Amino acid sequence: MQRFLIFIVTLLLTVQLCAQTLTLDSCRAYALKNQATLANARLELQSAKETKRATFTKYFPSLSLAAAYFHSRDYLIDVSSQSSGAQIDATVSFDGQTIDSRISNLQARLDQAGIDFNIRSEIDNFMDRISVDATLKMLDHGFFANALLTQPIFAGGRIVNGNRLAQLGVDVAELKLLMREDEVLLNVEQYYWQALALRLKTETLSQALCLLDTLERDASTGVQAGVIAKGDLLKVRLRHNELQADSNRLQNGYRLAMRALCQYIGIEYNPSYTLDTSTLSLLTLEPLSEADTSVSNRMEYRLLQKAEEAERLQTKILVGESLPQLAVGATYGANNIVGDIKHNGILFATLSIPLSAWWETGHNIKKQRIAQQIAANNRNNNAQLMQLQQQQSFDELQHACRLLPLRRQAVSDAEENLQETRNYYDAGLAPVSDLLQAESLLSQARNQLADQLIDCKIKELTYRQQTTARR
Repeated sequence: MQRFLIFIVTLLLTVQLCAQTLTLDSCRAYALKNQATLANARLELQSAKETKRATFTKYFPSLSLAAAYFHSRDYLIDVSSQSSGAQIDATVSFDGQTIDSRISNLQARLDQAGIDFNIRSEIDNFMDRISVDATLKMLDHGFFANALLTQPIFAGGRIVNGNRLAQLGVDVAELKLLMREDEVLLNVEQYYWQALALRLKTETLSQALCLLDTLERDASTGVQAGVIAKGDLLKVRLRHNELQADSNRLQNGYRLAMRALCQYIGIEYNPSYTLDTSTLSLLTLEPLSEADTSVSNRMEYRLLQKAEEAERLQTKILVGESLPQLAVGATYGANNIVGDIKHNGILFATLSIPLSAWWETGHNIKKQRIAQQIAANNRNNNAQLMQLQQQQSFDELQHACRLLPLRRQAVSDAEENLQETRNYYDAGLAPVSDLLQAESLLSQARNQLADQLIDCKIKELTYRQQTTARR
């Protein structure tokens, strides 16, 4: 018994889920969550924020480390007098005088004293008996390491303006995300109202088919009684078949519209999905008094302003390339090249003045200022076009709103005409062709009202998006 109750509850929940009613708000929520264009726009915003964070690191000191170790099979420096046959010359001095000068002075004194002794000859004989083998080998292995810390003090404003440009990229990405959201919401409404219009037409056609079913039964009875010509019955059947074909076409169109709506909002299509008809109460619109031609709130205009500002920052960055650059830093190193580990630290300051680049940079600055002027011209021109677009949207909305009461009155008149014609038909004072024509006029009036409601709502939404600030 318990399993049976669980099965019944599960079945009821499944039926409830399958018979889900799609409201306009739920379709908007699904689209904002599932639309791929919005997902990409959010990723672009995240990328712009990462670029901003990366650019901000330029304010901080830069630290670099370098290290190396070498080991050679042979000595890099190898000097041997014996193996190479090299002759080693040495100059010796004593008390600031050379040995030759000292020998000459000493020999002169010996000669004055009458002593027969040749000092230079004795020294040469002594040196001839001496052999020298000098060997110098070094640098077969070693290492060195170095750390360099540099802090920019002034870089011509390029760091500051680069960070401003990165923040501008974030602002542009946010505006593009808002534009994508508005675009998605407008498309959702178009899909939703178009599907709803087809459903309204389907309901109108169902009412007409019910009327024709009743009329066909009455006509068939009248033909059997001999009070109605068989031609009138055939006219009713022809009209019934025509409406049945229209009904099949509308149902196919409605299913296709529902599939398109589900695909756009990112949910799987279910044939049992229905639309909320209570949204028809939202379609009571009143004509506006005058058009709002201000474009300052439009995201398209704000994007044009951002583009102009970006060109201006690019100009400042180019100007900064021609200015002096000042930085301070410190370096610390250690090495073991000649046997002992040596340490050394240096504090330094650098000033760089790009003298030879002034000529080229000057031309680049002029080119960038031309691009800045082009951006300003585009902003002014597009602002005027957007004003015309808003005026056109306003005029179309006004026209649609003025037609709406006329369509409602046409439906009311068609309903009254059908009722009156039906009364005449029942009294035998009107032929069946008049009744069929009255039914056709009512169906046409209801379909025109449905189209007018949807057209009015979409035009109203378009105009609101063009004139209402999101942030």
